[in-house]
Amino acid sequence: MNTSVTIHHGPSETIPPTASPGLLFLQRFLPAADSLDPKNHSIRPFFTPDAPILIGSNPPTTASDAVPLLQVRGRHIAHFHHDVHLAWDMDLARERAAKDATTTMPSTVSRDENSLYAPLASGVRLKRTVMFEATSETIFKNDPDQFPVKVREFNILDLEGSSPDDLQIVEMRVFLDSRPVQARAARLQTESAFGGGATQEAPA
Repeated sequence: MNTSVTIHHGPSETIPPTASPGLLFLQRFLPAADSLDPKNHSIRPFFTPDAPILIGSNPPTTASDAVPLLQVRGRHIAHFHHDVHLAWDMDLARERAAKDATTTMPSTVSRDENSLYAPLASGVRLKRTVMFEATSETIFKNDPDQFPVKVREFNILDLEGSSPDDLQIVEMRVFLDSRPVQARAARLQTESAFGGGATQEAPA
């Protein structure tokens, strides 16, 4: 096993500029993922259009379908943020290259002058998996208490690209229990329907 793994402890804001490509991608990605201003912080460039997105036990969707939904969160949410606790960046291209070197015959058709073996498919030279543990914090606009709903998450981002600067998510998996957020939203909706949660006294 020749996989190279880089680990970061702490918030994504503290990832150093000399970090591995996957960690630097995460540092760029999360501000866009958390932003409620899609015009200035679009999340769309971070995904390939057909990238599968799997969140909890929900049916899978694609980035082209999910991104527009994320971009309208600002209508209902006042604040959203991921506080990263621990992140891993795994270089899978290195493992792939080592495996190919032992199982693949030298390419005489599609190789560049500096490589004995053919490059990864479709010009992909970087293949990484970034995993991170985080707590997401959500505050609803119509919440008079501005109560932060916190949910623990584990996220897996499969990345591909021809260089560190053009890495994109080709698959995203999010493991979380969304019930606290759903419960808060339902409670606020009920309180709004009954005039801010005021209860009516039963007739004598």
